[in-house]
Amino acid sequence: MLVTMSDNDAKIIRHKLTRLLSRREHSQTELRKKLSDLEISADIIDETIKKFAEKDIQSDLRFAEAVVRGAYYRGKGPVFIERELNNHNIDFALVRELVNDDDFDWFESSKAVRVKRFGEDLPDDWTAKQKQMRFLQYRGFAQEQIKYAFE
Repeated sequence: MLVTMSDNDAKIIRHKLTRLLSRREHSQTELRKKLSDLEISADIIDETIKKFAEKDIQSDLRFAEAVVRGAYYRGKGPVFIERELNNHNIDFALVRELVNDDDFDWFESSKAVRVKRFGEDLPDDWTAKQKQMRFLQYRGFAQEQIKYAFE
């Protein structure tokens, strides 16, 4: 569907998209939300975002890679990342592929996060262990990774 827009609307959208994407990667969903405050048709916004994606100026893949890498280095787990990228309507198969990349050792990450927060010593009692397990679950680690953190 070809949508006609004024030169001014197009210029406003292109300028705002360029400014946003120059700072960091954004998903298409995120860009739509940020541009929704403009009093411009959603169809025109979608068409412009699509053009940016076709020219590889905007990429959901690059956005997802940045989210996975950043979350991993901040001590977040794969469950957290999957939820986050689902909120941005990123394809689940792509998310699983990125999360399962060999560059990321989620088991060692869960252990490192536990040690950083609670120290090297394993908890003595059930209550302390449950507290640490809930913390790791909150950070987005899967059950197997949480168990590994206590070995």
